[in-house]
Amino acid sequence: MQLPSSGADSGSLRELWSHFQEAIQQRVQPEQFETWFRRTALKRVDGDSVELAVQNAFSRDWLESYYRDAVEESLFSILGARLAVCFTVDEELTLVEREPPAPSEPMTNGTSARGEVARGGPPGSPGLPPSIGRPAHETAAALSSGNGGGLLVNSDVVLNPKYTFDNFVVGPCNRFAHAAAMGAGESPGKAYNPFFLHGSVGLGKTHLLQSVCFTVLERWPRTRILYLSCETFVNHFINALENGDLAEFRHKYRNVDLLVVDDIHLLANKERTQEEFFHTFNTLYNAGKQIVLSSDSPPKDIPTLQDRLVSRFKWGLVTEVEAPCYETRMAIVKRKSRERGCEIEDEVAQMVAERIETNVRELEGAVTKLIGYSRLTGRTIDGSLAKEALRDVFEVRRGQPSMDDIIQAVIEQFGVKLSDLQSKKRTASVTYPRQVAMYLARRITRHSLEEIGGFFGGRDHSTVLYAVDKISGLIVDDAPSRGVVEDLLGRLGTGELR
Repeated sequence: MQLPSSGADSGSLRELWSHFQEAIQQRVQPEQFETWFRRTALKRVDGDSVELAVQNAFSRDWLESYYRDAVEESLFSILGARLAVCFTVDEELTLVEREPPAPSEPMTNGTSARGEVARGGPPGSPGLPPSIGRPAHETAAALSSGNGGGLLVNSDVVLNPKYTFDNFVVGPCNRFAHAAAMGAGESPGKAYNPFFLHGSVGLGKTHLLQSVCFTVLERWPRTRILYLSCETFVNHFINALENGDLAEFRHKYRNVDLLVVDDIHLLANKERTQEEFFHTFNTLYNAGKQIVLSSDSPPKDIPTLQDRLVSRFKWGLVTEVEAPCYETRMAIVKRKSRERGCEIEDEVAQMVAERIETNVRELEGAVTKLIGYSRLTGRTIDGSLAKEALRDVFEVRRGQPSMDDIIQAVIEQFGVKLSDLQSKKRTASVTYPRQVAMYLARRITRHSLEEIGGFFGGRDHSTVLYAVDKISGLIVDDAPSRGVVEDLLGRLGTGELR
């Protein structure tokens, strides 16, 4: 193919981009292509270089580090010339190469605005689209196919083909959350709207949120899904205010069929953004569009959240993903090891499940480490190898205390509950322990003020700073308070106050 000139028109660029996609697909796995290249855009070609645009810095760095050779070889196979490749970030990337999307069809009753039956029909009806029954990676392959539906380019996540309902280990701790998520995915806009999922870090919220997306796309491939973090929503709103683009911002967020927002508790203390989200919520809800939200705490415990938002978040279904029980942890260890082609014996699975109690991600990490250690050493996975590979799990920790260590020490010292520390309660019996925990976290860990606030119900950094200053003052002026803090520092093994 002839190298386009520096002033090449959009037609020439589109043709080159089409050939490039075909060439790169021959050099990478389908999942890799869908994850890293489907949402990449060709911006510029001249005699010396090619510019490819991606949506964020992470994608740019990943392509630079792991796919530069594949990109350059693909371009060489097309153009017959070696060109320098430049990756740039375009946060508002829109794939202009797409055909104009067809109007999205409401999912409230299975019919379009013209009274026609929506593609796929309601769950269980005849004439479901061909995507039904496809493996998740094939469904993911159609996410940005340009047919007017799928995961919209303004989303800041990429759906993981492994995050489906079939791959979710169900136990007593998460059975209701799993069933509710399936209901939201199978009857979007009708069964549970909004669907509000809350729970601690690493318990499977993201897995369930993405499973909802996959289920909807399997049944209605033309569904327009916007999936992003609350932080992205806040940043986009601020940029729209600064640039006077509120109309475009509102069109972007209100012209969707399924809105998924992760970490919605970050709306705390952001009054103007809460106002905008309130109107976005109303517009989508009244149009029968599905809204899915996740948080580290229930709506009523999100600090400074407007009452009208709390009320609306509770309109549908609010459910919690709890820490996995022993049986569920055992099942997770067995499932994850089997998926990696090396099923762990019951004895070792029991050892791991007994020692990692609160975090599914830590369980998965332990399984990965065990299998990797076994393959590197050529040894069978048994109790001896497990103790050797997972020393940090089987031995008493002697490093810097973590945030969990601090919170546990405060809970034991004052006899309060974690839910109290993360709630909006302002009674002295809760406020004082919470402030002590914030002080210790700031003194011992490397977490920022914002991160510490996140551990305590999404509180603002100014709240954390106030708590640190107050406890620092009490340590100087109040002997009992100084004694309490010294006792906690001793329990955490971090020395005495100076």
